[in-house]
Amino acid sequence: MKTTILISLLLAATIAVAKADPPTLIITEENDFFGQASCNQDRHYTQGLKLAYLSDGTNFTKAVSMVDHLIPTFGLQNQDSHMGLTFGQNIYTPINLASSGPIANDRPYAGWLYGGLVFQNQGTTFNCTPTLDSYELNFGVVGPTSLAKNAQSQWHAWNGDTTPNGWQNQLKNEPGLDLKYERSWRIAPFKNLSRFFDIVPNVGCDLGNVRTAANAGGILRLGYNLPQDFGTALIDEPTKIVEHARKDFLSLYTIVGVEGHAVARDIFIEGNSFADSQGVTCKPLVGDFLYGAGLRIWNHLELSYINVVRSRQFVGQTGSNDQFGSMTLKMTYGF
Repeated sequence: MKTTILISLLLAATIAVAKADPPTLIITEENDFFGQASCNQDRHYTQGLKLAYLSDGTNFTKAVSMVDHLIPTFGLQNQDSHMGLTFGQNIYTPINLASSGPIANDRPYAGWLYGGLVFQNQGTTFNCTPTLDSYELNFGVVGPTSLAKNAQSQWHAWNGDTTPNGWQNQLKNEPGLDLKYERSWRIAPFKNLSRFFDIVPNVGCDLGNVRTAANAGGILRLGYNLPQDFGTALIDEPTKIVEHARKDFLSLYTIVGVEGHAVARDIFIEGNSFADSQGVTCKPLVGDFLYGAGLRIWNHLELSYINVVRSRQFVGQTGSNDQFGSMTLKMTYGF
């Protein structure tokens, strides 16, 4: 897909310029193909791709210094800063792809193409609990310029799937801004079992014309040599750092968690902010149930998969709850 190639080239150029120590490349692919009974059925949030480059803050010394003076610490001690870049594309559709006319009782066709900045502070809070503050600021475009129609139509043509006929009804072009914040804690209730069991609660929010919402939840991890990090982020969450403090040859773990969202505004459901467009009414409260597993080898390669079951997101939504899978590959360079 043209969009994927463009994003990959931009990210490769970024890595070549910024000689990080050590740099981490994070590739996240989300698709309802992973969670649906029918392989050919796209519905609602149907596809997401996000590439992130994350470096130790020493590679962006001046930028880190500037941001440190602007962002409150909220009681975070022993700060270790990281910065990075993100690029991505999300695709949203109604269930009925065969119809060429507007569908009044379902979410509209929409795409989101963006690039952004990541800033993170890691330290401790109460009782020396490991804590991470993650900020992500994304700029992009919603509408035809997002190339979502091109990406989905080409993919369906290659695979012989149902042709999506309603992209002429997609949201209109609109510049998008999305500021994300999340605080995560890593809690080991039993210190002598911290390599095998921990809990990572979080709270956060989104602000902008793309999405305005608050969230709270957490994951429980059970496994062998758990990574000393704060879990794997979904695409709609701020990218999280990869911890390098302990070098275990093999980490293997399972994940189960819940997340609640209080939604004030979602452009991909309600429609354009400044122009007439198709849209439906958001439900104010949405819940996620998550489960999955991960494998990490010597802190340099990690593959994880999370399946997300999401409650109904808009008034009038019918059928079963939406599901999608999130697969993340993290590659860290340097020793």
